Amino acid sequence: MEELTGMGKKSYANDRRRLNRLLKKAGIAFQWEHLYDGYKWIFPQSQYPDGDAVIHYFSYGNLLGYFETIRIGPDQDCVPRTAKELVELLRPTE
Repeated sequence: MEELTGMGKKSYANDRRRLNRLLKKAGIAFQWEHLYDGYKWIFPQSQYPDGDAVIHYFSYGNLLGYFETIRIGPDQDCVPRTAKELVELLRPTE
């Protein structure tokens, strides 16, 4: 079980590395930055250029390693997704 601090998970660095690795492997262009005690991603060249994904103390599903997305996928609301689910939504359709 993960050790918790006063702000949620001890670190989101492993989640960041896992998502970045999957995005690169899938050939999805992205940018990430620090946000609160976690991270934020944008995907300007995807079919969802106005959408983003975050993981931090205040995001839905953060303790489970889920990324909260908004304006990504068929439902434009805030939705917690696994890294694999997020990559599948962002994968270019050919």
